[in-house]
Amino acid sequence: MKNKYTGNLEHNTVERSFTDYIYFSYIPKKVENYILKFHQSSTLLKHPESKHQSIDDNVIPWLEFAQYTDITPNYYEEKISLDINNQTDVIGSCREFEKERLFNFIELSELLNDAFIRDEKKGSKKYGSAGALYPIVPLLLLFKDHNGLSQGVYVYDGVERSLLKIKSWSNDEAFYIKKYVCHEAVDMPESCIAYAADIRRAIIKYHIRGYRHALIEVGAMSQVLKNSLHKLKNDVGEVSWSGFNDNELTKKCGLNVRLCPIVMLQWFGHTNSQEK
Repeated sequence: MKNKYTGNLEHNTVERSFTDYIYFSYIPKKVENYILKFHQSSTLLKHPESKHQSIDDNVIPWLEFAQYTDITPNYYEEKISLDINNQTDVIGSCREFEKERLFNFIELSELLNDAFIRDEKKGSKKYGSAGALYPIVPLLLLFKDHNGLSQGVYVYDGVERSLLKIKSWSNDEAFYIKKYVCHEAVDMPESCIAYAADIRRAIIKYHIRGYRHALIEVGAMSQVLKNSLHKLKNDVGEVSWSGFNDNELTKKCGLNVRLCPIVMLQWFGHTNSQEK
């Protein structure tokens, strides 16, 4: 009699074999080349000893005017004020954390399940995905042993509600990755979510448009994680992070840069008391 693990293994093997067959038989090679070339053009590569900033110094004065503002038209026919029943407190991103305060296993379980779990009956998740393909893989990166979990890389399985460890890191590896590969992230928490895109799954149905859908899905997932985090407890925060060497981080996480590159990080942890 087959157990649940054997059934999942057979299903995954058939799915991946079928995916490979469809991909190589029906997807134009130019689509794959275009997507991979475009993706690589958006990646960063920064040497650990480099003092070069990814943002040009001439852009910084403009950011002072552009950040935290809305795009509104210079001309409009009429302005209608909306009813305001109550003032909503918007929780923004956080960049100052208490690194030594770690989530316990129950809190971490509740956070990941609340954000990324798949409905058992409908197969849906809390965020939308074009074609119900869900090509974005949420990875939990731990840079320090975390209440029973050793440092390294974990894939979250929303069906089994489990973590699958795919890569272990030594103390030196974890420090190097956080400080240099993630561009001076040593002050960030000891945990983050890395969003990796399964390129083939994303583009088989919608081709180039599917890659756009995948990136939109990353945004939806990060918002869901933020909501779940603040529902969990009060003294927490998160921040989306674009500053990392894309290909090196993907390899350090045990993934293939052509098949499943990491496209964004989201750090989360406890906030400093003075911010409250």
